[in-house]
Amino acid sequence: MTVMQPGEAMRFLADGTRTGKLATASPSGAPHVAPIWFVVDGDELVFTTAITTVKGRNLRANPRAALAVDRSEFPYDWVVVRGPVVVVERAPDLLEWATRIAERYVPEGRASEYGSRNAVPEELLCRLRIERIVGESAIAL
Repeated sequence: MTVMQPGEAMRFLADGTRTGKLATASPSGAPHVAPIWFVVDGDELVFTTAITTVKGRNLRANPRAALAVDRSEFPYDWVVVRGPVVVVERAPDLLEWATRIAERYVPEGRASEYGSRNAVPEELLCRLRIERIVGESAIAL
């Protein structure tokens, strides 16, 4: 097992099509975890969610989150980040970000389709500013 340096952990987050597991809390503190697609933008993770989802409601009321990402193949790696989340309703650049996120996860040539599908008035643009990042690689060696 090797502790990842912050730069290595950021590269891990940006690599491939790993889905993040986003943890949020309601105003009363009830936890919630949901899978998300995201992209790395500097020291932030950018993702979208519908305003009516549990995570969307939680983030509007309590804008802090943690995100876990792992590689589930031997020898196994993981990264966890946490920080404040800026949530923007009707973001003017929502289509751009929804398309960039889709480019990471959908088959080639379909990102515009998915970006348009997700760039609707009910969708929130979210930016998790990474305040803390930890990770380990090759945990099974």
